[in-house]
Amino acid sequence: MSPSSPTDEKIKSKLDALLSEGRQILQRCGWDGSEFRQTFPNQIDYARWRTEATNLIERVCGRTSTHYQEIRSIAEDVKTRLNSFYFADCFGILLAASKDYADGFLVEIRFLVRAELLDDFLTQADALLKQGYFVPAASVAGAVLEDTLRKLCDKNAVVYDPAKSNLNILNAELARAGVYDKLVQKRITAEADLRNSADHGQFAKVKSEDVEDMVSWIRRFVEDHLR
Repeated sequence: MSPSSPTDEKIKSKLDALLSEGRQILQRCGWDGSEFRQTFPNQIDYARWRTEATNLIERVCGRTSTHYQEIRSIAEDVKTRLNSFYFADCFGILLAASKDYADGFLVEIRFLVRAELLDDFLTQADALLKQGYFVPAASVAGAVLEDTLRKLCDKNAVVYDPAKSNLNILNAELARAGVYDKLVQKRITAEADLRNSADHGQFAKVKSEDVEDMVSWIRRFVEDHLR
C-alpha cells in the first residue's frame, strides 16, 4: 500500500506553496536572516499569509502543538499582530512545522492520513461485496487488517520483524503489549482465519454474511485505533 494519500499530498502541496510565497516575500524585502535590508513586508500580505499559515498549522499540528501556540501568540499580541517585521518569525514557525511533518514527527496527523488510506481499501472491499465477490473482499479486508496491525505496532513502539510477522504474530504481540484486550485479540484471530481461507481457496469456509461483518468490524477497528 502506498504511504501517501490525497490528504497527505494536499497538506504537502499547501505547505510548499505557502513556504514558497514566504521565501519570495522575504527575498523581495531583503531579509538577510536577522533584519530586512530594503523594506518590511506589506502589512496586508503579512496578515493574509500569517492567517493562512496559522490555519494550516492548526490543521496539521493541532491546537495544543508548540507550532500553533507560537504563531497564534504572534497573531494575537497587540505588539506583533500588525507589525510585519514578525513575518520572518511566522515563516520560521511554518518551516519548522513543515519539516516535522515531512520527518514524521507529527504522529497523530500521520495516522489520520493512514487511516484515510485504509478506508479507501475498505471501500473497495465494500464494492466487491455489493457485486457478489465476497471471497476477494475478504482478502482485501484481511490485508487492511494486517496493515493496520503493523501501523499499531509502529505507533506503540511494539517491535516486530517485517519479513516474518504475519497477522497472527502481530496480533499476539499487540495483545501482549496491552494495546487491546483479549476479546479484541480473539476477534482478530477469527478474521485472520477468514482471510486465510479466502487467500487459500477454501471457499466453503467463506460466507458472504461473515465477510460483510468482517469489513464492518475492521472499519470500526481502524477508526478506534488510528483516528
